[in-house]
Amino acid sequence: MKFIKKYFLVPQCYIALISLFVLTPLVAQDTRFTVVLDAGHGGHDPGAMGSFSREKDINLAIELDLGALIEQNFKDVRVVYTRKTDKYLTLQERADVVNDHHADLFICIHTNSSTSPAAFGTETFTLGLAKSKANLDVAMRENSVILLEEDYRSKYKGFDPKSVDSYIMFEFMQDKYIDKSVEFSAAVQKQFVSYGGRTDHGVRQAGFWVLHRSACPSVLVEVGFISNPAEERFLISEQGQKQMATAIYNAFIDYKRGHDKKSGRQSNIVSKIEPPVQNIDSQQENQNKRVTEIHKPVEREVTRRPRVSETQKSVETVKTSVTVKTTSVETDQPTESATIFKVQLFASRVELAKDAADFKGVPGIEFFTENRYFKYTFGSETDFSKIEKIRRSILSKFPSAFIIAFQGDRKLTAREVMKLTK
Repeated sequence: MKFIKKYFLVPQCYIALISLFVLTPLVAQDTRFTVVLDAGHGGHDPGAMGSFSREKDINLAIELDLGALIEQNFKDVRVVYTRKTDKYLTLQERADVVNDHHADLFICIHTNSSTSPAAFGTETFTLGLAKSKANLDVAMRENSVILLEEDYRSKYKGFDPKSVDSYIMFEFMQDKYIDKSVEFSAAVQKQFVSYGGRTDHGVRQAGFWVLHRSACPSVLVEVGFISNPAEERFLISEQGQKQMATAIYNAFIDYKRGHDKKSGRQSNIVSKIEPPVQNIDSQQENQNKRVTEIHKPVEREVTRRPRVSETQKSVETVKTSVTVKTTSVETDQPTESATIFKVQLFASRVELAKDAADFKGVPGIEFFTENRYFKYTFGSETDFSKIEKIRRSILSKFPSAFIIAFQGDRKLTAREVMKLTK
């Protein structure tokens, strides 16, 4: 008996004690409230396109700002990101992140778009049957990313994002998380108005695959319309992105407090961020700007296109990493410090022949190289309004076209382009 105690029971007790000390923190960690943040699109999927910005970049900036706020103020919350860089994820991979981490809340961040530049405002979606064409259109656009995948029909069980019939499945779907999803959506929309000073289009329902496959309260937030000139400038600005992230963060505070109360947990005292005085004072001014933009006439046709000569000039190097191939154009010659606007059509890993089918018969296309990509452009103007007309004229052939700009040898960032258009 003494032998058993000495050589068996005592070591077993030590092992049990060590296991207790090691496993207890891990178990405690698993009980933390987990929120998964998802920046829509990414990588070779740019999402909706504005005049000079891409949805994927706006989504990512807001997601990172939101995550930073939660991490700084909630020590009892684990923040998981579907992506923190510009990379592509399938809808199912995003849902897998939610389920693998047993999330308590899933927030998808997206930017809206419309064929009309007059559309503006925010809306938050939960899973359900789209009861209006507008809601269905949004769901179709966001779900269409699965078309970029091979054999998507078998991967998504026959779901066709472009077929109305595929969305009938959501009519018979019982979502046990719907009440909590609507609760958080309502809080988000309230904060978009009170903190962000945005226009509220309410809480809506539609058949989003990524929400359908996520086993927790889930929402998809549309932070504004990239197709509206005024909202695009707001959403690409650092202030605008932080403003929208903070609005969602304030809604998260309300939701987390209610969650803790229902769960019988002790809730950390975290105060919502109050809007700066200048934000409140400028809300009416911002609204006036949006109204002005809405009532501006939109010219659909190009009144004049620059004529391109048959002779191409030499290649010019931009910042050693960017090469611009230019063609002589019969227009006024700009000064060295002038800003040159161009429409970027698409990018390719390989240089394409002049008669490549990718150009869809459009003449006078140029290219520059950047980060090992050949980036093809059309048009060259010093007037932003003229290059915007050119962009609109080719959207039917190149729906992802957007405006870029150069000053001398330097390519400008989207925010720099935005400042030039104010």
